[in-house]
This record gives sequence, C-alpha cells and structure tokens, in this order.
Amino acid sequence: MVVTKNIEVDSDLPINETSPETETNLASLDINKPNINDQEAMLKVILPENSEFETDSVGSFHWNIQDWKSLETKTHSPVFHVNGYPWRILLFPKGNNQKKATSVYLEIANPKENGLPEGWHICAQFALAISNPEDPTSYYSNSANHRFSSDEIDWGFTRFYDVDDLSQVSATDRGPFLVNNQTTISVFIRTIKDETGVLWHNFVNYDSRKETGYVGIKNQGATCYMNSLLQSLYCTNQFRKAVYEIPTEGDEPTKSVALALQRCFYQLQYASAPIGTTELTHSFGWNTLDAFMQHDVQEFNRVLQDNLEEKMKGTPADGAISKLFEGKMKSYIVCINVDFESSRVEDYYDIQLNVKGCKNLIDSFDNYITVETLEGDNKYMAEGHGLQDAKKGVIFESFPPVLHLQLKRFEYDFMRDTMVKINDRHEFPAEINLDKYCSTVDEDGPYDYELHGVLVHSGDITGGHYFALIRPEANDKWFRFDDDRVTPVSKKEVFEENYGDEPHRDGKDTSISPAFLNGTSRVNSVRMMKRFTNAYMLVYIRKSKLNEILGPVQESDIPQHLKRRLDDEKATLEKRKKDRLDMQLNVKVAVVTDNTFKDYQGFNLAVFDDRYLEASAGVDIFKALKTEKISTFKQQLMDYYKLEPERFRLWSILYRQNKTVRVDQPLTSAEERLTVEKMRETTCVSSQSNGFTKLYLEIAENDKPLPVLKNDQMLIFIKYFDIHQQKLKGLGHLFVSLNDKIGSILSTLAERAGLTKSTSIQLFEEVKPTGIDQLKSDLTFRRAEIQHGDIVCFQQTLSQRETDEFIKSGRIATVPDFYNSLYNLTCILFQPTLYSKNNNKQDVKIVLDRTSSYAVVANKLAAQIGVSAGKLRLLPSHPVTNQPREIVNYKPTTRLEEIIPNLPKPNEYAQFVSFENVNTPIMYYEVMDVDVADLESKRSIEVNIIGPTLRKETKVTTLVPRAGSVRQLLDQVITKGKMEIKDVSKIRLFEALDGKVTKEFSLDQTVDNVACEKNSIVYAEPIPKDELEMDQDNDRLIQVVHYHNNPTEFHGIPFRFVAIKGEPFEETKKRLQKRTGLGDMDWKKVKFTVLRNLNAPEPQLTAIDPSSFELRKARLQEEDALGLDHIDKSSKGRFSSVFEKGIFIRG
Repeated sequence: MVVTKNIEVDSDLPINETSPETETNLASLDINKPNINDQEAMLKVILPENSEFETDSVGSFHWNIQDWKSLETKTHSPVFHVNGYPWRILLFPKGNNQKKATSVYLEIANPKENGLPEGWHICAQFALAISNPEDPTSYYSNSANHRFSSDEIDWGFTRFYDVDDLSQVSATDRGPFLVNNQTTISVFIRTIKDETGVLWHNFVNYDSRKETGYVGIKNQGATCYMNSLLQSLYCTNQFRKAVYEIPTEGDEPTKSVALALQRCFYQLQYASAPIGTTELTHSFGWNTLDAFMQHDVQEFNRVLQDNLEEKMKGTPADGAISKLFEGKMKSYIVCINVDFESSRVEDYYDIQLNVKGCKNLIDSFDNYITVETLEGDNKYMAEGHGLQDAKKGVIFESFPPVLHLQLKRFEYDFMRDTMVKINDRHEFPAEINLDKYCSTVDEDGPYDYELHGVLVHSGDITGGHYFALIRPEANDKWFRFDDDRVTPVSKKEVFEENYGDEPHRDGKDTSISPAFLNGTSRVNSVRMMKRFTNAYMLVYIRKSKLNEILGPVQESDIPQHLKRRLDDEKATLEKRKKDRLDMQLNVKVAVVTDNTFKDYQGFNLAVFDDRYLEASAGVDIFKALKTEKISTFKQQLMDYYKLEPERFRLWSILYRQNKTVRVDQPLTSAEERLTVEKMRETTCVSSQSNGFTKLYLEIAENDKPLPVLKNDQMLIFIKYFDIHQQKLKGLGHLFVSLNDKIGSILSTLAERAGLTKSTSIQLFEEVKPTGIDQLKSDLTFRRAEIQHGDIVCFQQTLSQRETDEFIKSGRIATVPDFYNSLYNLTCILFQPTLYSKNNNKQDVKIVLDRTSSYAVVANKLAAQIGVSAGKLRLLPSHPVTNQPREIVNYKPTTRLEEIIPNLPKPNEYAQFVSFENVNTPIMYYEVMDVDVADLESKRSIEVNIIGPTLRKETKVTTLVPRAGSVRQLLDQVITKGKMEIKDVSKIRLFEALDGKVTKEFSLDQTVDNVACEKNSIVYAEPIPKDELEMDQDNDRLIQVVHYHNNPTEFHGIPFRFVAIKGEPFEETKKRLQKRTGLGDMDWKKVKFTVLRNLNAPEPQLTAIDPSSFELRKARLQEEDALGLDHIDKSSKGRFSSVFEKGIFIRG
C-alpha cells in the first residue's frame, strides 16, 4: 500500500498529488489565453518564471487522445524527454480512488529501465492542461512543483477535472474539452537547478552527516538559541581545540560544564545522528523548565564563556578565549577649548550595533563611533577647568580574530512602552574592512574580515526560532544548522533572505502569484516569514587568521580520556541493546540461598527490582531460554553450585498480599515441567512485567541428603540482630513443627548466634516493614500462624537499664527499632545555592533517617562539606521545578520529613535495590557568615541605599536583633554601605510598596515594624540639603511618585520632596530633575500631575500647567502626591514572563 497526499491507493498505483489547497487554476484568471501549442506563451501564463529559482531547461508535450472511451482505467502517454529525463503522463480517465473527477499526473517513466543512476532526483515546476482539440485556446490547467526521485516518481492531481463536465460547458463557463470522443492533454515542464541539493526535499530518511559532513543538535524544548550558538562555536575550530585542552579527566559530565562541552563537541565531530544536550544543560544546573525557557544568545554566550575562562585558568587553554574574542575600545571625552582629555580603555567580547536607522553594517559601525558634542546645558565638568564644551565618543583600539557582532534587533519602543523587534532591512557583506574604525595599526596587517556565521531569529518579540548559517571552512560552502538537521544553503539564503524586510524584486517577478509556490496564501506566508526572519548575530573571522582559526581538529587534539570514556559508554549502550534483544529470547532467573541474606541489611530475604532487573547483593542471577523447563534449568544450578540432585530442592518465591516477598512452596514435579517464563509470570507482581523468575535453593547441610518434608513442618528463615555490632545477620533456615512451642527453638537460635544456650533472647516475626511483631515463647507455631517462608528475627534480651544506656549512647536497643530505622532511611541530594559563602561548593548525597532533626541533618552535611554546622541554612526544593523555595526556619528539633514534605514514601525505598532507582529529593544549602541560630534572634533586612539623584542604588543586607532599633539598623547600613554620612539623624529610612511610600521610620522604632509587608522595599537615603534647611512654617514636605499613562500602576522609587512657598514651577522642575537624575532628553518627556487620594482604586488626577502652577499652593496632604508621568526604563526586556529569570551556568 502506498500512501500519498490526501489519497490512499493500491500498491500498483504509486500516485502522488498536490493537496487541494495547493492547486491553483491560473486559467480562470482574467488573461488573454494563448494557443495551447505555443509553448513560450503558455509558459508565461501558466508557469511564469520566478527569480526564486534558476531554470535549467523547459519543455512541453501534447498527448492527442483519439478515442477517450476506449482508454483503460489506468493509462500512460508515450514517453518524452526534457533535460534528459524520461517523462510521461499518467491518466485515470474515470478517476483514481474516486469516480467524480479524472486524475492526471506527471511521472518519470521506468527509472531503472531507463538507466537513471542510484539516488537520482530532478526538481521541476509543471503544469498539466486539458484542451478542446478543435479550439487550442480553450483549456483548463493546474500547476505544481515537485522533487521527483525514486521515492516519489509521480506527482499531480487526483481531482483534476469533473468527469461529467468534460463534454459540456461547465457552470464556471469552461469547456467543453472532450469533443467527438477526442481531447488533448498537455504538460509544460520547467526543470529547476538544485544548487543546494535539497530543493523541495521532504527530508524523509535525510542523513545530515552523509550529505553535509555535519550533524544537528536535538531541541530540548526551547534550546534552539543554544543549539545555534553551540554549532557556531564548534565550527570555530580553534575554540574547539581550546575546550579540549581543559583538564577534565576526573570530572562528572553532569556537574562539569567543560567536560559536558567536550563531549558535545566530540559527538558533533563523530556521531552519525543528531546529538542531545541534556547532559550539557544538567551540567549548567538547569532543570526541565529551564530548557523550555528561551534566552538571549548574547547573554548565554557571555555566561558560557565566563564559565569556561574560569575553568581554563592555570591550564594549557588559559587565555584562549580572550585571544580569540577579546578586543579593546577607548571611551573618551576631549574638551574643545582647553587641553583636557578623559579616557578609559575597556575590553570587549562582542559589539552591539544598531539596526534601526542603519541600512547596512558600515552604517552601524559609523553610528557606533559617532562623536557627540557636549555643549549648552550639557557641558562637561572638566577637572580644573569647570564646565567645558567637549567631544564625547568611542574608538576601537583593536579587533579580535573572531568578531561577534550583535545586531540590536530588539529595542524598547517608547511610544508603545514595550520591547519590539526591529525587522528593518539591514545588509551585511561577505567581507569587510574595519581599519577606519581603529586608532592603531596592527602588525598582522589590515583588519580585513570574512563572514563565517549568521545566527538568525525567525519570529517576533513574543518568541520564535533560532538557527545558524555557517561557513565551516575557508571555502564558499554554507550550511544551515537548524536544530537536528544540517542542510546546504545558497548564498542568497545566507545574505538576501536574512537582511530583513521584504526581499528586493527584479523584473522577472510578476504580480500573479506563481502556482508552483502553492497558491497566493502560500506566497504571502513565505513573504511574511521573511519579514520576521533576519540576522541577529554575525560572526566574522579575520582574513590573516582564517587558516589558523579554521585549521582542522585532529584526533590528536582530543583528550585520550574523553575518547576512552565515550568509547566505553558506546560499548555499554551497545551491550544494553544486545541485552534488550537478548531478553526477548531469554529470562533472568534470580536464585536465593541461605548465603544471600547472610549480611543483608534490609527487609525480606532480598530485594528484587523487576523494573530494572536488579537484585540486592548475594542474589545469584542466571540466564535461561524462555522456553527452557525448570527441570532442565536445574542442571545449570547443579553445575554452578556443584550439587548432586538429592542434595537440593527448589522453592517458589511469591509476593504476598502485604507486598512482602517470601519463599512459598517446594516445586512439585508438575511445576518443574513448567518453562522458566511461565514460572516468571507467577513470581512477578504482574505477569506482563519483564521481571525475574525467582527461586529459593534449599541445600542440605554437611553433605547430608535433603530432609523429608512433613505436612506439619514449616520452613522459616532466621535473622539475628546483633545489638553490639548494630547489624542483622542471616542464620539460614529452620524446619519447625506447627504443634511445637516457639520456645523450643530458643537454644538452637542462641547456639547459631554464638551465644550460650542459657542466654535470654527475644523473638520477633518480620511480618512487613511496618509490622515487626513479638513472638511469645509459650505459643505454638500453629497458634502464631507461622507458615512457609516466614522470617523470625531475634536478639539478646536487655534490661531496662541496659536499654536506656543503649538509647542514651545513640545505639538501637530493639529489633523493632532497628527495622524502623531501616524503614525511615532516605537519600537526599544537597546542592549549594548561588549565594552560599563556602569556597568548595559541591553537590553531596547523604543517606539519612527521615525522622532526623534539623540539627542532625546539618551536622552530617557539615561533616561532608567541611564547614561549621551552625552556619548552614537549609532550603527545600520545589517539587516540580526543583528550584529553591523559602528558607526553613531554624528549629533544632524540626524533622527532615517536615522540612521536605515531598519525600518518597518509605515503602518506595523498600521495593528498590538502590537509592539511585528512587527519585532523589533535592535540598539546597547556604553557608552563612553568622550562625543560623543567631538569625532566629535577629532579623535579616535588605536595605537599598539611594543617593541624591535616585540613579545610584546599592543593596546591603543587615542583621539586627529583633528587639533592636532603627538606629541600630542604620548604623549597620552606614558601615556596610560605606556611606559618607555618619550621623544617623540625617538619614531617612522608609518603606515602599508598589511604587508608593508606605512607612517612614523614626530612630527609636523597633525593627519588628520594618519590612513586614510582602514585596515591600526598604530604602535608606541621606536627607537632601533643601529638606534639612526647609522653612518649617511655610514650606511643606510632599511625596512624589512615578507612573506611565495609568495612575494606578506606579514604578520607580517614590521620594519626599520640599514644596517651597513662592517658588515658580520652572525652578521646582529643575530641583525635581536633579533629584530624579533624569537626562535632558528624558526629562523633556515627563508630564506633571497632581494625584489626590493616592491609595484609592482610582486616584483623582489633575494635569498641571507649568506656566502658572506653584507646587506649595496645591496643598498636597499625606495621602496625595505629585505625579511624574514618564516611561519606566527599568521594564523587563524581551520575552519576559512570569517564569523568566536570568540565565545561569553553575557547573
């Protein structure tokens, strides 16, 4: 069965068709129709040439059908040739898989018989037409484009023309086309040059490595921005070599960014399929949610390179990043009328260039170094010369070998008060000379650069997609790296299609939408896509360094340990594949013996993890064919354990209703004739799961034959809890008679444990993890309901005094308590927060009792990481995002299970072999400067220190006694903030919420009143001079707030301001500007209003006429304010959302 677009046909009808949406009838357009036999005229009308594609050749063929009615259900035209390929028309007169319309297709005739080579393909635009044999200007046509290949040798139209309308004029005034049982079917073909080899490719079974020599990177959700940059860095070969030089032999891939990046580059170099980056993002410290957040490429690049630079210090790669990407620029201010210059030289790793207002890259560079004249009100204060006219600008002192240019496609739109994407056309050259922008001459010659990579963003401000266009070698071959696919691209796709805006038009274009572009809507969508698809970052490489930077990466450049590690992983992966295939034919048999639980510290005799096919230590694992019978399998056991048939017996192992695993019954002869697969189904929780066949192997003692099993005898298993060694010991099995008293085995048990027969012991039955029941010696085994497989655990009897001493020394005194400690074990992964003060930040896994106190947890963690337990602060993680949550209040007795409420349930651990198989909860820790206990008696308060202009803001964190005063708080603020003012009486402490002042504090108030409201911000500021000197009788202190358009949504820092009696508002404005620190351009845009009843749902707003307004006369009350209406320049940037956070890399 061959499935084609919109239809399904029999295997002998391999027909493809264009979908109904893509069919375009150009004959219906209002155009003077040419003669069907005029190829040139017909091509212009129904198959117009388009500048998107280059024509290779054209041709046409006319099939004159003399007897329509005699045609077979499926029929072919004679073969004809265009561009050397054998073509023919495939016709279904009465329709293909439908009877309403005739079906017509264009087909490559018998490719193999006609000698077409392996992997052949040809791209063609074509039109199929049916015409009146007596009137060649009366026709109907449909057109399409297709990549013909061995996979798709035909393409066309299943519903070409209604059968009923062939012989008559249709409702749309077409036809007739079938006259006197005759008609003509024509085809017009324009073959297209496939410059890249992937034109109209469907990419089914496409092999990037085979076609291009490169492989793609899988997208984790929204990591296309990362993938595009990684490919660019990978193709910067010298950078790749530098990464390989970082020593990583002892690192873990999920914790070492350098190792994970090395692995990523190695796989890009040698893998045959797209690679994954989960390990890399895990090394960054990212979780699944982080991988679904789109970030800025430039930000990601800088954070990644900062991390790598730190790792490269003191290694052979030290300085490699700065050598490749670092340039220098000088910012200067030169006075015009006096001899004074102020300048500073800074390093840069990328250059951000304007797009708006610049038609090309040269314009952007010219714009970047534009000199600004400081004059008039904007004069420069030159030291020793006062205010002076000056020139302000920047000039480059050097350019790096690899130049990263960030095109500022995303900017803040002041009119719309939001970030927008700039899609304006901005051209960039294949080569550029930057000498005129540099103040120095370089010994390596001119600053000539060649374009190496173009990172593209397709979309708008709300999101979109990134891909990279890269020229990996010093030739003209460009490739598109689009997540998991790499394809060749033309230069037009690199340059013209990523300049932005609408592409240039030429004379070959037509206002008629070409049918081969699949209809008008398709054309418009393509152009619309181009409108929003443009270059976002450019990578240029200096010509003189081209061969050095793009020099091939040899195998000798790759660390041997990396190759060994990846080869081992590959071998492990292959083994897993082999094992999976093996398990389709075989089953694993888990055999328990008395030795299995000799040193086992856990519930049951062993743990079987049927999901992962793992068992606890001591369980012997065998492999057997699923069809092998148990009786045959016994030979394998005899050989392994060196046993004679009469010395062993097999028992079944089953899951009981209480979810424990117990030995059940000896196998009967009938059961031994079962296959191991059938036995597996009875010994697993679910017969469908791929688990173990589980058996207990009873072995006779001391070369004796097996004892005969009586009906009243039960097989039990013995465990001994050694109170001195604090561990369990497995003491084998025992047969007991149901009518015997439990006390009858006391001396036997004591002897097995190496105790004297007279030693007092206590017996317990291990019923289930939460049920450890004491057994009474005077009961019979029958009364105690003992059955096959039950587990009896015993210990020495302790007096109450001895029990108290054990507990006091931190040891366990009883069997139930020991089992309870096993039941409560849990494994926690401790990770440092970004703010932790310890130098050796490390992840640590610790097995703890879930009932452990905060103090015990802190002590064990402190011992692992080498810090003081008192300085550890713990934070649980969010159950979904795994990000840190609120800090846990320090209470030494708080239990671990209270700190982490989402701990896996204890019975989950009881069912798994290893803690690794259970989801490990994460707890974050911070190492503090002070003891955490002090924090309970003190308050940590973050204070924002603001200067006279509100522009400068410094944050300090203070720690003051809860009963302390604001005066004490400000003393710390002065010290930590290094404030010049030392007199606390001249500093104001106030609190703001939602852009409004909510509290002001006097020096004698307690700090309990500070920062009580959630989301409130505490500010400290030197009281301005005009306020200290204000006329208390005539002037008034008011509040000033910021908003933009909506007076219910405030922004910025509110502040107190003196309304001076008799002061003209023009003078007031000057003081306000100085207080806000806004520049002249921004200040001109500020509107002034009076806001009454500030805390009302809708404050009363009154506009101000600056020419006649006096602020003091406005009589503003405490609940009123002066409003400054202006844009909030601190608004979040592109792609902001409730989930957005800054990008980080931890590993």
